[in-house]
Amino acid sequence: ARARLGWVKFRECGELLHAKRFSLKIKGRIIYQSYEQSAILYGSETWCLRENEVAILRRTERAMIRAMCGVKLMDKKNTEELMVMLGLKETIDKLAKANGVCWYGHVLRREEDDILRKALCFKVEGQRRRRLPRKAWKNHVGDDIRKIGLKKEDALI
Repeated sequence: ARARLGWVKFRECGELLHAKRFSLKIKGRIIYQSYEQSAILYGSETWCLRENEVAILRRTERAMIRAMCGVKLMDKKNTEELMVMLGLKETIDKLAKANGVCWYGHVLRREEDDILRKALCFKVEGQRRRRLPRKAWKNHVGDDIRKIGLKKEDALI
């Protein structure tokens, strides 16, 4: 759903993104980051992204970057090179994970009796069906923090 919304926003400002009169830095930094990327990442603080959802976001971002640069797949240009040309530093999946870590720190800075803090530590009683247990949002963020190399205290900043 987020990728579809991103394409809607991309088409809305397609005239600006496909125009030759704007530099690639303006297209990437001003238009793409402030308009499309923010629309795609809206609410990403609380997402639990599965691998297929991350792949959809990456594929969408790569296709948009290629369209902005006017490069086709047959040209065999590397996406990282195109991102440098546009002035983009982070990929969309890394930004979504970083937003989750920021929100986690925000919740941890709340007081102990706050409803968000209580919801973070809430345990559901009873038994689940026999299968692998679902990962909670807190577990996803914990994995992201470990992959980045941060500590729980770093999220508090």
